[in-house]
Amino acid sequence: MNDDNRIFASAVTRSRQKGEIRYELSDSEVLELYYTEPRLAALIEMDVIKLIDHHLVVNLKKFITPKTHHLSAHAKRNKSACCVGIQYVLADQYAENCENAITCTLDILLQAAGFLENGEDDKGTQSYAEQKKEASKIDTEIERLNGILSKLPGGFSESLKCHMKRKGYTEELLAQESWVSVSTIKQYRQKEEKEKTLKTVTALCIGMHLHPWLTEDLLRKAGIVPKATKLDGAYRFLYTAHYKDKIEDCNVYLRSQGLPEFTMREKA
Repeated sequence: MNDDNRIFASAVTRSRQKGEIRYELSDSEVLELYYTEPRLAALIEMDVIKLIDHHLVVNLKKFITPKTHHLSAHAKRNKSACCVGIQYVLADQYAENCENAITCTLDILLQAAGFLENGEDDKGTQSYAEQKKEASKIDTEIERLNGILSKLPGGFSESLKCHMKRKGYTEELLAQESWVSVSTIKQYRQKEEKEKTLKTVTALCIGMHLHPWLTEDLLRKAGIVPKATKLDGAYRFLYTAHYKDKIEDCNVYLRSQGLPEFTMREKA
């Protein structure tokens, strides 16, 4: 663990103990927020919120530098106004040996200003009507994703075919974008019994920029349950937080964690 990681780990521990609001998030905290807060998942899919420098930040030019894609100086000075913060609170203050639970500031952020209209935020607090309008858009996005899930076939192979057709991917194009070999993609499409791996399914889903809810559905149909290991945790983080990126970008993250990278013509 390098010095930066030690400092970050120390800050995480300190905030958990003191119950402070913190805006720089660990990978596991991003995952927990994502899967416990459906509105956040919808906002990320809509590009309203992005994960930048370990921060879930509102996707506006004033908060994200255009060329380098880092937090801007303005964002760093005003994290409470543009980033989703977390706070650890006692899940049950009367229970013995209870663990801290995460709460987040998403509601405060959504009420503070409008981010869904024309990519610009309003000044001051929104009216009730404006908040209701934006909440409706988030609900519509959640309904859209649930609608896709409800119409998918029961098996992996047919579901993969549906996603490829819906997103406009041929086997050759998906191989190019996912780094998974054409032969493996053919087998996945044609042979339900073909054994799948978390690595190859993750690569396919990132190659299609598939929403994490849809990825988890495919994994479940493949009989794959990510284990509590560093490698499986990294794949889960990638298909959750970096599903809109390229495989090359995902390799940067894997490299930073000292983990095996995706390779060209990946086979199951």
